[in-house]
This record gives sequence, C-alpha cells and structure tokens, in this order.
Amino acid sequence: MKRLWILLGKLFFLSMAVNAAVELFSRKSLSGLGGYIFGSPLVFLLNVLLTLIPFLLVFFIKRKIFYIVLVVLVELGMGIVNGVLLMFRTTPFTAADLRLLKYGATLLTTYLSWPQIVLGVCALGAAVLACVLLWKKAPVDSAPINLTESVCVAAVASTVIWAGLNLAVFTQVVAMHFGNIGQAFQDYGFAYCFGNSAFNTGISRPDEYGQKELERLKEKELVPENTYSIEEYTTPNIIMVQLESFFDPTLWENNPVKQDPIPLFRFLTKHFPSGYLNVPSVGAGTANTEFECITGMNLDFFGPGEYPYKTVLQKKTCESIAFNLKDLGYRTHAIHNNEATFYDRYKVFPRLGFDTFTPIEYMYHVEKNPTGWCKDQILTEEIEKALDSSVGQDFIYTISVQGHGKYPSFSYYCEQIGEMDLFISQLITMLNQRKEPSVLVLYGDHLPGFEWSEKEMKNRSLFQTPYVIWNNLDLPREKRDIESYQLTSHVLNLINIHEGTMIRFHQRHLERGDSKTQACLEDMKILEYDILYGKQNVYGGKSPYEETKMEYGTRPIIQKSAVRSGNQIIVSGEGFNEWSRICVDGKPVDTYFHDNRLISMDVPPREGEVITVQQIGRDKIGLGVARKAAEPVGEKAKK
Repeated sequence: MKRLWILLGKLFFLSMAVNAAVELFSRKSLSGLGGYIFGSPLVFLLNVLLTLIPFLLVFFIKRKIFYIVLVVLVELGMGIVNGVLLMFRTTPFTAADLRLLKYGATLLTTYLSWPQIVLGVCALGAAVLACVLLWKKAPVDSAPINLTESVCVAAVASTVIWAGLNLAVFTQVVAMHFGNIGQAFQDYGFAYCFGNSAFNTGISRPDEYGQKELERLKEKELVPENTYSIEEYTTPNIIMVQLESFFDPTLWENNPVKQDPIPLFRFLTKHFPSGYLNVPSVGAGTANTEFECITGMNLDFFGPGEYPYKTVLQKKTCESIAFNLKDLGYRTHAIHNNEATFYDRYKVFPRLGFDTFTPIEYMYHVEKNPTGWCKDQILTEEIEKALDSSVGQDFIYTISVQGHGKYPSFSYYCEQIGEMDLFISQLITMLNQRKEPSVLVLYGDHLPGFEWSEKEMKNRSLFQTPYVIWNNLDLPREKRDIESYQLTSHVLNLINIHEGTMIRFHQRHLERGDSKTQACLEDMKILEYDILYGKQNVYGGKSPYEETKMEYGTRPIIQKSAVRSGNQIIVSGEGFNEWSRICVDGKPVDTYFHDNRLISMDVPPREGEVITVQQIGRDKIGLGVARKAAEPVGEKAKK
C-alpha cells in the first residue's frame, strides 16, 4: 500500500509539471505562466488535480512506465495544439474541435509552411516510435496487482479530485459557463476548460421549464402574429452576407495602415441602418455566428466551445429565418464560396429550411487570393443567379470566405477586406440595376485572428463587428448595437415582418428595451431548450418544420450523353466544372474536365453499368447527381 501512495505522490508532482508546460504553451512566456500560477494558485491546483485523472489508471496496469509516458505525451500534445491554434485563430482548443479534425487537415497548408508540417509529422512520428520502443523495452511489473489496494488509492484520489472540483465551482473559483471562452482558458486553465467543453454540452434543462411556462410565453411574449401582406413587387428580396473576419481596422489603436480599406462600407454605415454586432467568437467560429443569425438562438446557453452544426443539428431540424420566410412565400437560398462539407453545411442547411445551396463545387471561373481562399467577387454572380431562379421573392443567405486567415501581415488583411469592399460595391450596383425592392444585410462574423487584447481596441471589445442594412425602401437610419442572435429580428422588424417564434420574441424585447434583463434571458433559454431538446410545447408538441429537399446550385447541371470507347468514357453536358466527376454505378473515377466534356481513362466496362456525373469536393463526398437531358426540371419536376 505504501508503494502505491508514494507513486500517487510522484504522479501528482508529474501532473504539476505537465500542467505547467501545457499552460506555458498557451501563455507563451515564463512571466505569463508565473502570473497564472501565483496569481491564481487555487485554479492552478484544480487543473493539476484534473491533469492527474488519466494517470490514476496506472494502478491497474503492469506496464506503468509505458502508460505514464503515453499520458504525458498526449497531454503535452494537446497543450501544443492549443498553443498553435491560439497563434492562428485566437480561439483555444476545445473538445468541439475534435469534431472538426477532417476540416483541420485540409487547412494545414494554409496555416503552416511545408517545413512546419514536416517538422510536426516528424515529431508525431518520433512520439509514436518512442511509444513502440517503450512498449517493447520498458519494464513490466512482475508483482501481481493488488486490486483492493489499487481501488482504495484510486478511490481516495478520485474523491479528492471530485470534491475539489465541486468546491471550486460552488465557491466560484471557476465558472461553469463562459461568455468569452478565450478569456476563460486564461482565467481557469486549459485542463478545466477543455474538460468543461467535453462534458458541458447542449442546453441544460431550465428550472422553470414546463407546459405552464411555455403557455405563458406563447400568450405574452410571442406576439404579434404576422401582419405582413405578401404582394409581388412590394415584398423585398432579403439578402444577408456574412463577411469572413470583416471588421473596421481603425478600431485597432495600433493600426499601421493609413489608407482606409473599406470606404464604401464606412459610407453605408453613415447613411443606412447600422451599428455593432456582438458576436459569439473571435478569430474563428464562423458557424456559430452563422447559427445565431439564422436561428435567433443565443449560444451562451450551450456548452462552451460547442458547434450546434456538429451536434444537435446533425439530427434535428430547427426553426430559422429561412423556414419563417418560406411560410410567407419566399424561396430560400444559401451560398458559400467554400466547400459544401465545411462545418457539415450540406447536412445542416436542409434542416434549417433552405431550398437551394450553392457551394464552391457549383461555381465557375473561381479566382483565389494568395492564401488560397476564393475571392468574394464571385458571390455577386451567384446571388444574381439565385434572384433569377424564382418568380417570387427570395431570401439569400451568403457566407463569404476571402477574409479567412492565415494572414502574412496586417496590411495583407487590409488588402483583402479592401477587395471585399469592392465586392460590396459590385453587389449593390447589381441590386440597383434590378430595380426590385431589396434589403441587403452586411456584417462580419468575427474579428480576424490576430493576438489583440481588448485594451488595444477603441471600443474595448474583441467581440464586436460592424453591420449595415442597405436597402432601397427608405428604411429609418437607425443606429443600434445588437446581439448577433437579434440581427434577423431587427431586420424583419424594420420591414414589418413578424413571423417566427424566436423572431417575435426578440422583436418584442428589443422594442421594450429589456433584452438583456435576467427575466428575458431566462425566457429565451426556455424557448431554446424547448425547441431543440424539450417537448416542443411551443409548437403544441410537434415541430411543424421538416427537412427540405435541398437542391444544389440554382441552375441545373445537365448530362446530355455518355459514350464509352473501350476503357474510355466521354460525357458531354452543360454546367460542368473542375469538381464534376464521372461516376460508374455511383462510384467516382478519375476525371478530366475540358470544355463541357468529362473524360475518364482506364475504366474497364461493366455489364449493366450506370454512368452519372456528380459534383465532388476534396473530401470525396458526392453533392448531387447531374440531371439527364430528358428529365424535367424546376416546377415541372416537382409536379
């Protein structure tokens, strides 16, 4: 027994050393580490105890040295990943990022140089090799494991850790919910915050949740019912453009760039409804700002670092502005000049009510910036295609990508948002020329990934981006700062649309000016929980929103003919591009694209084979099958 207690003591001090190393990776200096340890000794001790947890299995393992080294390598590796992510996106490493690993792999060459990638691969290989050698060479305990003694020591240690964690939460040494996740990691340590992000997910059941509360909300908060009269030529098209990493660079006090890169956007904010948008993330997390804007839901009620696109929306539909406007006769479109599979948008958008989705795999003549991101100017053409695709009014939600990191310098970033400003000019020109009633909402999803502090910002915030509502309806030029989950409610209120559960809720509280009160937040949490995790009492027990049969692109890709000559296949058609792939019996084959023809070589013929064309991105997921020339399209196909 004494031997086990001594081992536990050694593991405690090892955990202390590992935890200090992990925190050093994120704080990037010994002075920063010292300030954390000596400034918050109780927080540091809690993180040491949490770091100790995986080591406790060693009492039940004979290969103790191997296991200890393995745990150390994993924990140090997580600390290194956290430090690297903080350099590039300012948002720390959370459990939610584990669901984004496949996207991270595709972005390696964007953020890291090839020498850095090679060095990382070598380091990982060295770690694996060390583990293999340790497995073979490290001593194995010859003495049998005393299960009673091991359970006793592990139980005592676990009890201390459990009591310490609960005491820290109860005394508010650490917080359960984070408003600023980046600051939380600095205040409460990596081990605690990462663990919190892993186990604290979804929305916890509100204390007051029940049928009575939902009836109260329906009667008093979710009014008025829609008062908007849908008439052609008077109903505006509504176009929302989420601008990647877009913000006003003059807000940074140390800005070295003298020339204003966004003169048009600045002009628009002076002559149209505008203000600041309080967004849920900084440096990264596009999908979360997107989620708040589309659904009207506050992410503060979810677990820290959670991406609903990767959790609850993998299985459920959710009421959204797209569904709400569909109820009023709108055709709903999503457009994104990046891969459809990023953040699983190709799965999520049908569950948010979109009729069509045009990702980069359905775009043509793509021009990229020096860091490899598609330029935003292509979005003007795609938005116009969406407007042309229906006879009625359209809601178009657009996600840009040009402003995405990594940035070689701040001046480079300013060059990119300068080009985004020109894209805005082109877009407004196109809308003016169409002479249709239109509302264009422009806003940034989050600040760019630079290592700034709030003290360096003139507005003293890293979570504010500008928004503006251009329109040709002569809407009131109101200046108003709002939350990103209030944006669509604010926009629709300006044009007298009051359709949707969350929209009516936010509109009512925005008008009363009590949207930040505790009572409002509690009611908001009840609604969100009921819609996504509860009994959906607000809908009478069953959601009326069903997943749409979403189409890709607003213009069909047509396969006219498929000719085989031996092992060669030639497919002719319309709308092909570099992402078009010939598929034999549903399986893609190597394909060459040339002038509306697709060619595949060395494909042996199969009896009864079916040749089709699909749009397939880098992750090899098929996004839709090209329509055969004889197949009906549009309204005829629906009938």
